[in-house]
Amino acid sequence: MKLVPYRLPWECLREELGSIPEAQSEEEVFMQTYKKVMAIVCTVVVVWSSMPMTVGAGGSSFLQTSDRKRTWDFYLPLIYTAGAKIDGQQGAGVDIDDGFGLGFGVGYNFGDHLQLGGLFNWSSRSYEATAVGEDGSTNRYSNKLETSTIAINGTYYILDSNITPYVSGMIGYTFADTNIQNAPASDYCWYDPWWGYVCTEYVPTKTEDGMSYGAGLGIRFDISRQFSMQGSYNKTWIDFDNAAGTSDFDTWRLDFIFRFF
Repeated sequence: MKLVPYRLPWECLREELGSIPEAQSEEEVFMQTYKKVMAIVCTVVVVWSSMPMTVGAGGSSFLQTSDRKRTWDFYLPLIYTAGAKIDGQQGAGVDIDDGFGLGFGVGYNFGDHLQLGGLFNWSSRSYEATAVGEDGSTNRYSNKLETSTIAINGTYYILDSNITPYVSGMIGYTFADTNIQNAPASDYCWYDPWWGYVCTEYVPTKTEDGMSYGAGLGIRFDISRQFSMQGSYNKTWIDFDNAAGTSDFDTWRLDFIFRFF
């Protein structure tokens, strides 16, 4: 049996109406959204960083000792994930491109060293898959992989100063949408108070999920009492059911941190 990827409805429509300009791609929409988010983040960073800073005993304008104890951190991570390959059964596999993701999280500092919190992140990346038929024949197709992870995160800051290296660990659950149609589309209708009777089409797609866990190493800089930044390298492992083993991913994170007392 040879596996053939589904053709999405809008691909057929695009062929029939070739003279009509194409809509924006997912990459263009994502990049526009990303630029808007980063513009807002940068504006908030400038305003937040301009607030008065704690002065150390030596009169420096930078924090000399940490005052993270019993404070809350709200952080917005910008995440870069390197390309990876997931090996499937009987020679099947998926090559996933690198790409950026976004997220948000919150953590409570029990002291100057230990922080516990939660994190949610999302990304959309292109992939190319190889399907293997029962006769050994192969078929390659490409699509978009959307992943989202919700996790509990623990961080240990090694020093009690405003600049400190740290180690972290996380455990959570990851959901992945392959965007491959796996059942007939169906209409979904409802009454909207503004638009009246509205109908839309729902297209079910193949999804995967599994436990995820990881570890990271980074450095944090408390710029002011209200704002910090930290960068880290992280290794993440995900247990997908149909993968031939545990899949691993290399990620780099840049966190914009807003502290509340």
